[in-house]
Amino acid sequence: MDTIYQSLVTVNPVTLIGQICNLFIQLYIFKRFFLDKVKAVLDQRREAADRQIADAEAAKSEALAMKQTYEQNMLQAKAKADDLLRNAQKTAAARSEEMLRQTQQQVSQLKAKASSDIVLEKKKAINDAKNQISDLAVAIAGKVVQRELNEADQSRLIDSFLAELGEDL
Repeated sequence: MDTIYQSLVTVNPVTLIGQICNLFIQLYIFKRFFLDKVKAVLDQRREAADRQIADAEAAKSEALAMKQTYEQNMLQAKAKADDLLRNAQKTAAARSEEMLRQTQQQVSQLKAKASSDIVLEKKKAINDAKNQISDLAVAIAGKVVQRELNEADQSRLIDSFLAELGEDL
């Protein structure tokens, strides 16, 4: 058994030369028939990897450009929204001021109308009082004409006239 293991470990020069020749023959056959195909496959893989890298870089640059465009659009949209908000606030303020002005104008018109109505009512009341006074004066004159008055009767008549006048007003 020892000889079997020993033959595996020992170097035989003929076997060594045969193995070296065998190796060169295999390398020649590999180079002659397969090396070009292997190089072509490796070149295709390299080109595919280069294309993928180039596509990835292009996609990355496109994504960055889209991101910048998106950010610019967002800034513009925010600026437009701010402008719209400011314009809406200005419009609302102008409308409220206009409404306040119109309301104040209507209130002043109502006050003026109420004042003129009060003046008219006062004049009407004064005219009614004058009419009543004149009616009373005519009635008194009629009574005076009916009888001649002495000073006491005349004083009573004037007092009753003033009392009636006070009640009517």
